[in-house]
Amino acid sequence: MRHLTRHRTGLLAAAIIIIIEITLGNLPFWTSLGAPSPTSMNAAHVELGSGLVQGGDGVLRVIDPTQAYIDAPVANEQVRYVRYDFGGGSPKKADLHGAGYSFAWNLRIRLDAADDAAWHTGKVIDVSHGVAATHVIRNRSYDGNVTRLRLWVQEAQNTQFPFGRVMVNVHPSFRISPVRVLVMAATAAILIALRPRSRLYAMPLDTTDRRQRAALALATVPFLISFGFTIWAGTQQGAQVFHRPFAYTYDMDQYARLGDALLHGRPWLDLPVPKELLTAENPYDVAFHERLLATGTNEVYWDHVYFNGHWYTYFGVVPALLLFVPFQAITSLWIEGGAWLPASVATIMFLIGFLVFGLLLVVRLFTRFFPSVSVGSTILAMITFMCGSNAWVLWMRPSFYEIPTASALMFTMMGLWFWLGARRGDESDGYRLSRWRIAAGSLCMALTLGCRMTFIFCALFFLPIFADEIRSGLILRPIGMLLPRRWRMGVWKEQTRGHRIPPRVFASWRNDLAAALPAFVVFADLLWYNLWRFGSLLDFGNDYQFTVVDLTRYREPLVVLPQMLQYYLIQPPRMTGSFPWLTVPYTPVHPWQYHERIIGGLFWMIPVCLLVFLMPAMRHTLRRHRAWGLACMSLALGVFELLFVSYKGGLDWRYVCDFSWLITLPGILMIPIMMEWVKTKLMLASPGIIRTARLVRASVITLVLWTLFMTVVSSFMTGRASPMITSNPNVFYTVQSWFVW
Repeated sequence: MRHLTRHRTGLLAAAIIIIIEITLGNLPFWTSLGAPSPTSMNAAHVELGSGLVQGGDGVLRVIDPTQAYIDAPVANEQVRYVRYDFGGGSPKKADLHGAGYSFAWNLRIRLDAADDAAWHTGKVIDVSHGVAATHVIRNRSYDGNVTRLRLWVQEAQNTQFPFGRVMVNVHPSFRISPVRVLVMAATAAILIALRPRSRLYAMPLDTTDRRQRAALALATVPFLISFGFTIWAGTQQGAQVFHRPFAYTYDMDQYARLGDALLHGRPWLDLPVPKELLTAENPYDVAFHERLLATGTNEVYWDHVYFNGHWYTYFGVVPALLLFVPFQAITSLWIEGGAWLPASVATIMFLIGFLVFGLLLVVRLFTRFFPSVSVGSTILAMITFMCGSNAWVLWMRPSFYEIPTASALMFTMMGLWFWLGARRGDESDGYRLSRWRIAAGSLCMALTLGCRMTFIFCALFFLPIFADEIRSGLILRPIGMLLPRRWRMGVWKEQTRGHRIPPRVFASWRNDLAAALPAFVVFADLLWYNLWRFGSLLDFGNDYQFTVVDLTRYREPLVVLPQMLQYYLIQPPRMTGSFPWLTVPYTPVHPWQYHERIIGGLFWMIPVCLLVFLMPAMRHTLRRHRAWGLACMSLALGVFELLFVSYKGGLDWRYVCDFSWLITLPGILMIPIMMEWVKTKLMLASPGIIRTARLVRASVITLVLWTLFMTVVSSFMTGRASPMITSNPNVFYTVQSWFVW
């Protein structure tokens, strides 16, 4: 009995999950009891509207969307559910093929019903071939007896789709969904583990504890499994080149082409150049591009760099050198010319690296600045940092566009992790510096310049991380010499007081060399690469790309900056009445600047960032923990990146990755401080103070859970770029079916 009492919360959660699965999870089964016997009607027994025609064996084609419907007669009875059977139709059985004739496995259908007097309009629902739960359509148009049903197919002209039969008054079967039960169990486990009175908030973080290490490793397993599916999907895809007549050609294999070019000893891509482009007076003029495309020219590549008769890519070269070149070189041992690494696989590899080192970074931050932190506070910070980094957006659309940001995030996390681990020993014995860790951190930070250039400013974290060492003269001693004497620390301060002993200015040269040499080598190579391509050390080629404007002449309007900042920070998402109940807001920009519809403002999607406004009130505590400089540097860099991206880049949810983690980082530093304050106040006898402390703790947990909730819900938004409904429809429609009864 004592054992059951200790686990009563888990048992209660299990009971609630079972009740929900039996009742709400099987609502169609319970509501169809007592319904009339089902009637099955195939293509020979239904009437097709004039907008639908037979397009093959078991295939229908839309020729007029205004008349695309399937009529099924009913024997004047009440109809609760209708099942749409896809049959055996497939793209191979369709009569027409080609770019203008798409084949849809997922349909939007509206079920209308007619009685003796009139038609009654229903609601549009989604029917997915791969999700059996969506095949059953509830009649929401009319509750009385009906004589006819009409299934409107809400698809574009020339869309082809499979159709087998319609079953009227089908009786949905009772079933237990293991996936749904697993999701509810995981949700319950998170809520139980992070509840305000959880034992995790009393358990100290111990990096030597094997159980804690195993739990951290276990957190990465779902992502590794997802990576396996990405590899499998990558082996199934062909060349990622997309072209429509009289339009730009979209080549998603830019990194693979760059790797191939480097293996052949040239900086340009092996792509044909139209002769009109070679002789153009201004090849970057957008009007000239339009005229060229109007002639049917196919070799005009979107988001490629054109310079002196060759196509280039302006994306950083480091990912190509690290992954694409070795992959093609190794596979050339058994494949002539070698194989190209799919961009999706490369993106996920970098994101897994970011995930691992991002989690390790949070642990190292807390063990250095908050040595008495609890496991619960660390978990809250990990969840916040992973969601606040916005890396999940890159994970959901792992194309070549996401490679620069994903790789830069990984190298930044690695660099910070190495730097924070460079201090060895403790304060009583005197600190020592690990030169190889300093060098590794500098190397990783320098590599971000060859991934996504804006991340190079994160090298400034070196100053707050090694602030004590600079003041002690262990590193960057010439800079430390410029500090006021009262700011210096340790023996160096005593030696230089009164100039009794001449200061050794270059005594830290070994540590300085470890910090500077890797960065110098990387910078020299990257600048030489620019010289090789464009004849200039500092020319990264961004202005030569083919896009919506001529970047060689375009100047960003400063007047749009307040609009961009409003959208990035405080624009709320838009509510809807159907799953997932959120959609992207309207974000008009006047005058024109590049923009895509974003999910919502940072403070709505990552509300833990609101904790940064507590930094002034917590400055003394942050200074006591030696984290004030790091928090200020992170916030300053976040604001700088936000302003830079808003002005130069425009509005794109992918760009949020540049600055969101920098603003989130000082936010997570507030979590252990506030939890520490709560712990001290709970030991007091004052009921009012105890209630306040509990409210503060509950508020912090609520902000973290809200951040996690918004991340999950936003993953299912349909109005954003590359939504899950198109990238992974089976997952989307499976989850959607849980909320449609």
